[in-house]
Amino acid sequence: MQRTRTILFALLPSLLLFACALVGSGLGEDVPPQKWDKRRGPVVPHENFPKDCSLCHEGGSWNRIRADFRFDHEKEAGLKLEGAHAQAECLRCHNDRGPVERFAQRGCAGCHEDVHQGHQGKSCADCHNQSNWEVRTAIADHNRTRFPLVGAHASADCAACHKGAPVGRFDHADIRCEACHEPGQSPNHRTQGWVTDCQRCHIPTTWTGAGFNHSTWPLQGVHRQIDCAQCHQNGVFAGTPNQCIDCHQSDYNSTANPNHQTAGFGTDCQSCHSANGWVPANFNHNRFYPLTGAHTALACVQCHAGGVYDGTPTTCYGCHQGDYRTAQPPHSASGFPTTCQSCHNTSTWSGANFSHPDFPINSGPHASFDCNQCHTVPGVYTSFSCTVCHAAGPTNNDHDRVNGYVYNSNACYQCHPNGTEDD
Repeated sequence: MQRTRTILFALLPSLLLFACALVGSGLGEDVPPQKWDKRRGPVVPHENFPKDCSLCHEGGSWNRIRADFRFDHEKEAGLKLEGAHAQAECLRCHNDRGPVERFAQRGCAGCHEDVHQGHQGKSCADCHNQSNWEVRTAIADHNRTRFPLVGAHASADCAACHKGAPVGRFDHADIRCEACHEPGQSPNHRTQGWVTDCQRCHIPTTWTGAGFNHSTWPLQGVHRQIDCAQCHQNGVFAGTPNQCIDCHQSDYNSTANPNHQTAGFGTDCQSCHSANGWVPANFNHNRFYPLTGAHTALACVQCHAGGVYDGTPTTCYGCHQGDYRTAQPPHSASGFPTTCQSCHNTSTWSGANFSHPDFPINSGPHASFDCNQCHTVPGVYTSFSCTVCHAAGPTNNDHDRVNGYVYNSNACYQCHPNGTEDD
């Protein structure tokens, strides 16, 4: 057995070229490494082999090698067979076509035809390994080029960009998007002149969801979600109007609550509405009448009856005449002015702050009195002096000095500013 191995080792330098011919022989599948198939042609010359055929062959058939025959290729030949080489037929490399050293010096090209025709260089190991011809590092390798494969490009077939790929040609491809991709039709990119710089709007993942820089009219709110054709009709993009009313004239005309036309509302939609939706509208009422207190909770029609907005009163009395006429105490009979805000605020009618100008009662015990405690006759709120309720003080110099004023309120308050006898 040792002798056989030695002889086989001696024959290794003579048998490589035949493998190249066998690759293209069309046999399809290999037989086990140490077998022989007559379709391969003549066997390796045995002149220098041992005469004892039984060292390698089984009896009864020349094409059966002994089951216990083993040849340590790394030990005997100094070359470890790995991957697909470990399973290849011996005759792939060891044949009668010439010394193996001559072809081994050429590396992979010594046995394998360069289908790339030299365009990918001579170092096959840069892309291939010994297991199969599949290039498993294509994406990583492509990252070292001018066009890294990302998104959908990572799953594309090589031939989609490299037209010579079926015949092993991977020459430099044009990296411009338009070199591989036809301009879109919806909208028509050619008509608009959008035939280059696809990356300005698109990303490598998908064509949909294009991020066009709508700098001429920033897309905000619901405008970001609508299809281009809703504003750019018939595929026309140049000269598209950029005012709200240009697209929303029908919305303006069809408003009913309130009717914008009859109300005399302007067509500057953005003064009340936002791009997020028609509601809620933010009408700036301060331009006409600031809404405060209870007015902020009112529906528009409570002041603008019948949908009429032009000419609506801006004074309290203009809307609250009925409240003035039914108020207690009776405002009209008592001579109260119609400037409601002089006593009331916009939050509520109750808790009116009457200044009582003819008879100061803002301090002292009078401040806590109910109106009816002094105004005992219903509906009568005419002015009167302190002496109506209080008898004149004891006779003394101080009171004598004010007798000429009939003890009117102003005179009394000169000494009694808080409305009490102890002042």
